[in-house]
Amino acid sequence: MAPTRSRPLAFLIREPFTQLPTSNALWDVTRATLVSQLLYASPAWWGYLKADERNRLQSIIVKAIRYGYLPRSFSTIDELREDSDDKLFFSARYNPNHVLHRLLPQPKTIEHNLRQRAHNLTLPMDVNATMKQNFLYRMLFRDIY
Repeated sequence: MAPTRSRPLAFLIREPFTQLPTSNALWDVTRATLVSQLLYASPAWWGYLKADERNRLQSIIVKAIRYGYLPRSFSTIDELREDSDDKLFFSARYNPNHVLHRLLPQPKTIEHNLRQRAHNLTLPMDVNATMKQNFLYRMLFRDIY
């Protein structure tokens, strides 16, 4: 389910690499165009993707690496998405003016000396299947063990 704006860039992936310059500038352009379009608003829709849809998105990255548009050491789409999710969740937690800050649950106060948790927010108990795919829910329950 790649964004429709990345389709004009698809012809570049099929072209022979001999006509394009080999430089970091090409990698930067590919990151700025193709990769950013693939990850656009990913926190909102990533939880609703099936495994085959995620694999299709990763195959676009693999093709770009194969044809030299991205470096061989480029991250997977899952790693890129996790990084962007972490940045968004951090911003939402610590910036009281962030639009998502008011949607976060209240902090939980613990009097016991327990191990360090990933966050100090209260975990919701009653949620449905759709809510479990939500960005905030995924981030609240990530790394809790």
